[in-house]
Amino acid sequence: MLFAQYYIDGKPHEVIQKGFPKRNAFNYRYFYNEKECRDYIQMVLAKSWYAKESLLKLPLLRHCDSQEALEDTFVKLVMEKKLEVTLDSPTEMPAMVRPRYKQPEIVLPKPPPVPEPEGECLDYKIVVEVAGVGPGDSQRINLSKDSEGRDAMQGPQPYNTEASKHRSLVTLKGIPNEPRGIFIYIPMKGEPALRLRLVEAASPVEDTTEKAIWENIIVPLKPLGYITEAMRRDQSALLPDGGWVYVFWQGKLWRELKVINGMFFRDVRVEYFRNQRHGRLIKVNGDLRPALGMQLHSIWVPFKLNGEIQQGANAVHLLYSQVQWSWDKISELENNTAKLQTEGTSIDQIISYESGKHFDHQTGSIGPIVNALTHQVKTEEEQNLNEQDIPRLSKHPKLLDRQRATKIPVVYLKAIDKRIILHFEMDSHAPKSRNDLFTLKTTDNSWQHASKPTVETCEYVDGTSTSWLELVFHDVPESGAFNLIQDPQEKSKKPFYIFRNMSYETLRTLNYQS
Repeated sequence: MLFAQYYIDGKPHEVIQKGFPKRNAFNYRYFYNEKECRDYIQMVLAKSWYAKESLLKLPLLRHCDSQEALEDTFVKLVMEKKLEVTLDSPTEMPAMVRPRYKQPEIVLPKPPPVPEPEGECLDYKIVVEVAGVGPGDSQRINLSKDSEGRDAMQGPQPYNTEASKHRSLVTLKGIPNEPRGIFIYIPMKGEPALRLRLVEAASPVEDTTEKAIWENIIVPLKPLGYITEAMRRDQSALLPDGGWVYVFWQGKLWRELKVINGMFFRDVRVEYFRNQRHGRLIKVNGDLRPALGMQLHSIWVPFKLNGEIQQGANAVHLLYSQVQWSWDKISELENNTAKLQTEGTSIDQIISYESGKHFDHQTGSIGPIVNALTHQVKTEEEQNLNEQDIPRLSKHPKLLDRQRATKIPVVYLKAIDKRIILHFEMDSHAPKSRNDLFTLKTTDNSWQHASKPTVETCEYVDGTSTSWLELVFHDVPESGAFNLIQDPQEKSKKPFYIFRNMSYETLRTLNYQS
């Protein structure tokens, strides 16, 4: 359709595309500036609901997905004379050159009278419960757009009307009664926000509805790490800086977060790199995934969605690694449920929130934050050290103090330092500063870690030589065969193997500090 028709105060108006003939009885409506044109379209949309529907049928306007976009596009096209406004008006028009042919009059049928719709009912809300009191950071709850293109976003607010004061609520109100998708919204640095879908379609309830426990519940987790094989809470600590937390949900990697100073976490856009890996055109290295999310105090995970507790096939498992995993390692866990359950940390204990409104477990992977890291004891290796020289005894409890009032749970992950330190002798004429990259990897490519040593920071192995390099590799698998590859800093030199097919047991014998 190349024209739009509507009535304002009982008078017909038409908008025609350039080149489409106007009706003989109509005159052009001229606008001297953009403001006058914008005032006109705003008046039209305010007085006639039918005008918007008719305008959106024009090819030049049908792409507009909101009233604001419609107004902006209309003004632009009219001022560019790609659209023209005509109306039944006695206003005299300037003389025009008589066409060589007689313009046939186009008689358009009048639209049937349609009653103006009643006001839209927005007396509904969607509520997401967040365990804990004011666990505030950049994480928000975001709804998918409704039929009118409107979305909604809100952070948690403490719900203090109950004596226990155990929860916060995200209340998204003033919405129509239609199902909406629920997302976790995480701002990213220098790129669009990350949206993690939780629910495909959640039904709103009336604004006045109150519930003791809601159908959709999020639990913020504060990860800590066991530092010994005994996996005791009194021998735990904040996670090491620069490590990685992996959150698997429904057997699939859902969130990947980098640890910042043991207290904060930054998200990776996981699905983007997954799609790059499986796409036909690979544009990025999927094994080098930057963490660009804003710093978070805790990690939100789903506990109950649309009334269903997330356990069994929908369970959540967390794992910690000192190094970022390759996609081969991630795929191995996604394709092997038994391995994921064995290596991962289950959070099924958070089910205590359903009945007890708490996480006060004295054993297991889930515990209260209120007394976490407060009763630490020395490990065997720390017996001869002063407590002030052990950060987890002197500093970590104080850093956690600022979050104890939130009542969120901590989750204890396996963060035991499984590293191998290798020393090997370099050419005595080699430069003192080396930027070569050394990569230790399994022969089946399921694990790898790169290390960049310098001689100056190396402890001399024999006490006299300055040509020994120290290489530190973290989270080394305790089985399999390994290759060590040196990638020289000089562009003219190619990477080469230092050794191949070396067993883990042999590597341990080369570890001077084992």
